[in-house]
Amino acid sequence: MTDERTRKGPELRVYPDPPVVCRKLRTKMAFGSIEGRRDWRHGESSTAVYWCLVTMESAGPDDGFAHPHGCQSGRRCFVAPPEADLVSLSGDGESDPKV
Repeated sequence: MTDERTRKGPELRVYPDPPVVCRKLRTKMAFGSIEGRRDWRHGESSTAVYWCLVTMESAGPDDGFAHPHGCQSGRRCFVAPPEADLVSLSGDGESDPKV
């Protein structure tokens, strides 16, 4: 006799949409995902290493750490991802950073 959970398969958790992070932020987890896990852009991994594609280091051009919690709209070097539907990123109507 099989229990009902086995027949249906495991339940997947539903997570809220991930935050909009800079399109220059990368981590190895960005290139694949594990089913049932939160998206890497939530920045919850204690082992992930993040880097900036502009500097190719763990800090951005403004010397701030490259991490999903910090690489968001409002940061001087932030570049919105193409799918982001943001009207104004810096509050002054400019959508491209002055890096």
